[in-house]
Amino acid sequence: MSFVRVRHFVEEDIPFRLELLRESRFQANLSDFAVQAADADLVADVRRTIAERQAERRIFTLCGAGDAVLGFAWITSVDWRAQSCELSFGVLPRYRGGPGALAVRAAHDHVRAELNMRVVINQVLEHNTMLQSAATLAASGQVRSAFDSYTVGEWRSACYWTLTEEDVAADRAERLARRRELAERIRARSGGVA
Repeated sequence: MSFVRVRHFVEEDIPFRLELLRESRFQANLSDFAVQAADADLVADVRRTIAERQAERRIFTLCGAGDAVLGFAWITSVDWRAQSCELSFGVLPRYRGGPGALAVRAAHDHVRAELNMRVVINQVLEHNTMLQSAATLAASGQVRSAFDSYTVGEWRSACYWTLTEEDVAADRAERLARRRELAERIRARSGGVA
């Protein structure tokens, strides 16, 4: 059972999207378009994406308890034949703790299960520690791209890595093994009462 529901982005989500785009830590992880654009231009761009750009870019809304908007995920660099895409996400500041990590996992699961993507490309700017530590990010990165993006007056380096179906299956198996091991330790300590 997932605690996060992924649904298509709709016009009612636009105010939440603008809130995220205007947040300073999030802006430091984008090109400067959101810094310089007026609200009306950002709204028009999002509406164009909904109406005209579904083949190349899709936005999804990540919802938590009570259908609260946690943030957004979007896919770009979509190659439908190769079944690959780049997945990006942004979590509203108030949800960047535990719910943010669940939202990211739900977004990954959604593009695999619903869009049949076999390879998901991840890109995070090196300074971005909103959802993971710098050490975790460095360990995940398969490629480091110096001077990758210019945001908020600075050149930023990025880490890129892919997650294939095999990677996801291995991660699930590892998590399941850890859960079983923990359950066995608890059973052993409690005298076998479960």
